[in-house]
Amino acid sequence: MFPDTSFCIDLLREQRRGERGPASSKLEALGGKSLLISLFVLCELRAGAEMSSNPQRELSSVVRLVEGFEIVSPAPPFAVLYGEIVAALLRNGTPVPRMDVLLGVMAKSFGMPVLTRDMNHFSKIPGLVIEAY
Repeated sequence: MFPDTSFCIDLLREQRRGERGPASSKLEALGGKSLLISLFVLCELRAGAEMSSNPQRELSSVVRLVEGFEIVSPAPPFAVLYGEIVAALLRNGTPVPRMDVLLGVMAKSFGMPVLTRDMNHFSKIPGLVIEAY
């Protein structure tokens, strides 16, 4: 399963507050299911941490969070699938933020669902399996 950036941010916020919320509850419910962090999500998390009022603290939190996940990068066939999906979305007049398309295509190329609370964007990617939290 591929958690999206919003899931990771929610998890970081819940950990910081010391509260159990929707992301923590979902993670617990998944038990030992394999979670993969896309390189694209890691990029977004690090950029957000760098832009925060306390980059060092936030970067440390991101590093701790991703220690529990396997970080994966796209393989060359990813570009073919990405190109096809972006072209289809644009032809249909269906705008989807590029980072969401990148993550959705990664999940699809690995044959795994995206874990998200943003059903709107990801549901526009044909054939993508989505798991909400």
